[in-house]
Amino acid sequence: MIAKADGTHAHERLEAETDAARSYGIFGSPAFVVDGETFWGDDRLEEGLAWAVGRHELQR
Repeated sequence: MIAKADGTHAHERLEAETDAARSYGIFGSPAFVVDGETFWGDDRLEEGLAWAVGRHELQR
């Protein structure tokens, strides 16, 4: 597992995911982007999930 985590593929994937996060304006974690809306912090996970299924109070 350690060898895989330190392998070229893992480093390339980390770089790609970091670039994707930057493109969304994310600079910390946890953060969730759902349909273009960003939810910051673990305490907003439920809101992000509600947004994903169209049940967030702001979508009404």
